[in-house]
Parts: sequence; C-alpha cells; structure tokens
Amino acid sequence: MTKKESRNLTVQKGAIVLRSEASSLLDALTSAASDPKTDIGKMERLFAMHQQLAATQAQAAFNAAMSRAQAKIQPIVKTAENDHTKSMYAKLETINAEIVPIYTAEGLSVSFGTETANEKDPIPAGMRRTIAIVSHESGHDRRYHIDLALDASGSQGKVNKTDVQAAGSTSSYARRYLLLMIFNVSTGDDNDGNNEKMGLSDDTRKKFEETIEILDSEGMAQKLWGQIAAKCEKTGAVRDYAELKVKVATKIKELKKVAA
Repeated sequence: MTKKESRNLTVQKGAIVLRSEASSLLDALTSAASDPKTDIGKMERLFAMHQQLAATQAQAAFNAAMSRAQAKIQPIVKTAENDHTKSMYAKLETINAEIVPIYTAEGLSVSFGTETANEKDPIPAGMRRTIAIVSHESGHDRRYHIDLALDASGSQGKVNKTDVQAAGSTSSYARRYLLLMIFNVSTGDDNDGNNEKMGLSDDTRKKFEETIEILDSEGMAQKLWGQIAAKCEKTGAVRDYAELKVKVATKIKELKKVAA
C-alpha cells in the first residue's frame, strides 16, 4: 500500500468513527427528547455537539474525496491557440472532458456564479468576480473566487468585443482558471514525449502528411484541417497540431497560386 493510499484509508476510517459518534449522539438525543424530565439546556448543548460532529464528518469526507480526485487527474495539454497572443491554452471543454468524470465519481460537483462587491470582501475597481462553489454529497461545500477585468480588448489594447461578448469571454476564462486552481491541475506541452496521450501515432501522422500532399482544392484542405485539429485536440498532440497546421497552410497557399 502506498503512502497516499494509506493516508486516504486513514481519513476514511476517521470519517467512519465520526459518523458512528454522530449517530450515537443523535440516538441519545432522540431518546432524551421523549423523556419529560430532560434538561432542555443539556439537550441544546448536545444538539450543538451533534451538529459540530456532523459538520466535521462532512468536511472529512469532502477532503478525502478531493484528495482522491486530484490523485487521478492528469496534466492537461494546451491544444488550442490564441490568435492574438500566439500562445497555446487548454479549452474549457477540454478541461471538463478530462476532470468532470473524475470528480463527480467522488461525489463532488462544481457550480459557478458572479458576485457583487461587499464591505467585508471588496472587489477591485473595474473587476468582475466569478465564484465557484464545490459541493460534496456529504453536505460540505467550499467557496472559491477570482477577480478579472472584462476581456474586451485584444493583445494590442484595441477593443474587439461587444459588452456581451466580453462578459462571456471573461466568464469562460474565469471558469477555466478556477477549475485548474481548485483541482490543482497543471497544463503544458508534452516536452519530453513520454505521455502517449500527448501525440499522434506515427501511422496517423504519416497518413495526414500524405493526404496533405495530394490535396487539389482549398475546400478539401480546410476539411482535412478540421479532421486533423479534432484528432490533435482529442489526443493532446500539441507539436503535431502546430507542425501540421503549417503544412496545411502552406498547401492552401500553393493551391491559391495555382487557381490564380
């Protein structure tokens, strides 16, 4: 048994003990409630103790579920390209496809919303606050938030979105980064090439390259690129994505010259 497995088992056993104590206390409260001689003050103190035990039990279950989920989540490769910054990033749908089945299997769920400023926790001027509530089936939940400026401008500072588009873009950005933060998910390129999920197979790569060479119309090239991009997205093939994109773009330029 690994140290992590041993630690998870210890947490699970602790939750069982807490559940037993809370259950026993609830039984005692139920029994005492039927006795007219019961001291109401003692009943209230016992009930408060029961609530505290139940909350501690729920928190222990939440922490154990989060630990198991994080242990199963693998790094996510950046397969989408930001045209403005010329950088790669992991799409929200890519992140969700990888982690939602894992954390929901552990009884966890995530919901998002926005929040207005308040005196105790002010929001910086010009920022939009997005909150995430992570809940566990035991009843415990935890709140997270991130404050971001509206994404209304491109890399050169020129406004390129309507207010609605800016709000949508900011919301998507916030949800992506909150999920990465909550579940401690790392993103990056497959620099060492050791993860077989992060690249196309040699046969698939070769077939795509051979097909690119024999394309005879721009429409066919665009259609093939859609297939390549979808395959790279699914397998996390960052390097293949970038290199094949150049090959397809070069082929399209050649076809345009011929057509002209």
